[in-house]
Amino acid sequence: MDELAIFNSLEAAFWMIVGFVVFRKSRLSGLNRRLGAIASVWFVLFGLSDVCEAFSGAWWRPWPLLVLKALCIGALITCGFVYRKNKV
Repeated sequence: MDELAIFNSLEAAFWMIVGFVVFRKSRLSGLNRRLGAIASVWFVLFGLSDVCEAFSGAWWRPWPLLVLKALCIGALITCGFVYRKNKV
């Protein structure tokens, strides 16, 4: 396993842990409970995309990996905007 694959594996673990923490924290909040659950799924999917990247060697190959990463980033940005709007 080369350095890039090791980094992507560690990054995958990080994003999955973030997803778990967001899910657990959102269970304590009534207002953002659903949003936290949705965001946690996207964080875990983003982590899984890093697992795929570790094996493929590139984030743009194969093309469905690029699409998955773009969807994850778009969904997480949307969740951030919704959270910020709800918080104000």
